[in-house]
Amino acid sequence: MALVAAAPLVSLRAVSKVYGTAAPVTALADVSVDFVPGELAMIMGPSGSGKTTLLSVIGCMLRPSSGIVRICGREVSGLGEAELPRVRLNCIGFIFQAFNLFSSLTARGNIELALQLKGVRKASARSRSLDLLEKVGLREQAGRYPADLSGGQKQRVAIARALATDAPVVLADEPTAALDSESGHSVMQILGTLAHQENRAVIIVTHDSRLRTFADRVLLMEDGRLGSAMRSLVAVH
Repeated sequence: MALVAAAPLVSLRAVSKVYGTAAPVTALADVSVDFVPGELAMIMGPSGSGKTTLLSVIGCMLRPSSGIVRICGREVSGLGEAELPRVRLNCIGFIFQAFNLFSSLTARGNIELALQLKGVRKASARSRSLDLLEKVGLREQAGRYPADLSGGQKQRVAIARALATDAPVVLADEPTAALDSESGHSVMQILGTLAHQENRAVIIVTHDSRLRTFADRVLLMEDGRLGSAMRSLVAVH
């Protein structure tokens, strides 16, 4: 396989995040890191180490106290609040531990809503949502509501929804924590396919060391700093 050096989809330079003023708490301390298309990167570390804060800064949900954040080549750390939703909509797909599906909408409806927010017309959204459910192996469950789906099925719907905007960056916060081992394995295989076959940057926060085998790169986080990392080169698959 030919090795490539791809331009980063996510780039952080000297990023810090401090909460509070009277008794400040440093959640991120001088973090510099790049994430490139075609890799599945995993951020690991103990509870309170700053993993979720880092993911939130990358996802433009938290503004850094200092430093530079670039998403898809655009500096976002200085953007106003009115501009950030557009960056999230166009560039970033989110997958959460708790799934965050709308209980009143079917599996297909949850995905259609994301497509319509992107500006896709209703008829096209219906067709595209079925294609996305097919991709995660749930086309036959399109008409079922979240209450009628297993945890693994809910997470696959959430992945399909994250893909609805064709976002080049996919962020996943503990995506397998609520799943049994078989469902978690299936979800990780799908996320690996997104990175390696669709050339996305997939960034996963997890505490589960058993998932390391799925990663192209593991970043270890402690006390708000990125420490030693297990790295492997990203290749053309």
